[in-house]
Amino acid sequence: MFPDRRQFLALTGASLTIASLPAGPASASAATRQFDVFLGRKKVGSSSVSLSRSGSRVEAEIEVNLHLSILGLINFTYHLSNRESWRDGVLQEMRSRTNNNGPIEYANATRTGRGLEMDGSAYQGIIEGNPATTSYFTPDFLERRTWINTQNGAVFTPSIGRVGAADFATGEGSTPCTRYAIRGGVNSDLYYDSNYEWMGSSFSVAGRTARIAMSSRGGSLNSVWRG
Repeated sequence: MFPDRRQFLALTGASLTIASLPAGPASASAATRQFDVFLGRKKVGSSSVSLSRSGSRVEAEIEVNLHLSILGLINFTYHLSNRESWRDGVLQEMRSRTNNNGPIEYANATRTGRGLEMDGSAYQGIIEGNPATTSYFTPDFLERRTWINTQNGAVFTPSIGRVGAADFATGEGSTPCTRYAIRGGVNSDLYYDSNYEWMGSSFSVAGRTARIAMSSRGGSLNSVWRG
């Protein structure tokens, strides 16, 4: 069966206690992490997350590229390109565009005096508060009630739970992580290592396990985010 393409929204993180995450060194101003995407054991794509800091601002760039070919008869391609601008941990602007096997989806947001104004293919309106995004690069997002789907701008309030210790297969081998489960809006398990670095996620597609897993760690995303 062809994978449910909507499940790929979560690509590219309870009552939790993460407010005391350690800040990174002040010299950490940029970092990039690479990921591989698998459906079952087959690699079907790649992703990257890049963060850069200047003062209180953090710029995030996220790219996701997928290609599925089943028996040479069914082909599916997906490309997401997303840019997020944050100040003091608050989303200021987002420009995201997705080619979802042909149809174009988007999420464009700008913070104004009224709040975060979203113009998305799934939602248009004001988003109040300090929302997270489905970019997942920091576990700080796990403390936030409101989330934004970066593919189409949809707003949702997930249930988030800390599952516990889990080994997650990455480019470094079996990596000890803490696993968190997100349900509602997206259904995905997120994995962060002992340094609060995002190692990847797993979710179900048509009865099969899909995974996005760190392939090249690069610098510390958490150090850039926390400043």
